[in-house]
Amino acid sequence: MSWTKLPGVLATITVGSRTNVWGVNTGNQIYRYTNIDAKPWAPVDGTLASIAAAADGTVWGVDPSGVPYRYTGDEPGSGSYS
Repeated sequence: MSWTKLPGVLATITVGSRTNVWGVNTGNQIYRYTNIDAKPWAPVDGTLASIAAAADGTVWGVDPSGVPYRYTGDEPGSGSYS
């Protein structure tokens, strides 16, 4: 078994599945895994202090003020968070 070091710096990471991986850095910026190890993290609008991903694809987060959010950016006709 081995590990592959990826570029980037995250304070926390959450994994719902192999393709549902998210992270938050120390500046509360949100990133989503691209499945491309050479450029693994795509920024996502918004700021969160913590984030959690589920196997069904749902992603939840709490902003630095303690307000909870659910990611809806993958749903047709919606914004990033609600």
